[in-house]
Amino acid sequence: MKPVVSRVAAIAATLVVCAGAAQAQKSPSPIGALPIETVVEQLDRNGNGCVDLEEGRNYVSRRFHQIDRNGDETLDANEAPPGPDETTNTRPISLVDWQDAYTARFTSFDTDNNGCLVKAEVEAGRAKGGQ
Repeated sequence: MKPVVSRVAAIAATLVVCAGAAQAQKSPSPIGALPIETVVEQLDRNGNGCVDLEEGRNYVSRRFHQIDRNGDETLDANEAPPGPDETTNTRPISLVDWQDAYTARFTSFDTDNNGCLVKAEVEAGRAKGGQ
């Protein structure tokens, strides 16, 4: 009986580890899907209270690589179906085009043209129909 119990315990432990690994590999949410109150908090890597273009582009780049499941350096409609939380509906899309779409969105949100988005600019941009 003891060998069966230990095998069951080992299998259960393996399943828990695999489930945790799968959860850890979940891609970051589209910026448009992040709650407004946490956009700046989650993307502001240097802690200056706003999201600069580099921080935002780095975020979308990490997201791109995590959802490019087949590793072909483009996102097709199966990997990233166009939707309201995305910056562009074009598929397939390369990393450069993905970043350029983010840059255009960033520029449209940056109303004071200081190169850094604060929560109020993100709120206003989303209210105008941006994500």
